[in-house]
Amino acid sequence: MKLNIIEEDAKSITLEFENTDRAIPELIKSKLLLMKDVTFATVAKEHPEIGHPRLVVKASKNPKPLVEKAVEQALEDIKELSSQIPKK
Repeated sequence: MKLNIIEEDAKSITLEFENTDRAIPELIKSKLLLMKDVTFATVAKEHPEIGHPRLVVKASKNPKPLVEKAVEQALEDIKELSSQIPKK
């Protein structure tokens, strides 16, 4: 998976995810929407069969650290789920 920054300014960022479907960006978006400083977050894809999913985030402050925090929270959730899978 590759991540590209498409647009960025002081209070918004658009990230494009290559070689993946919407699942990971949607997970990150769900974490972002729980943060008080995030005013808007969505995942968009220009066409269902072509293009790459984009995560668009707007916030009351620099959104890049908020995205990083959302990724860390998503990883923690995945690790917790993984630990609950019965081992052989």
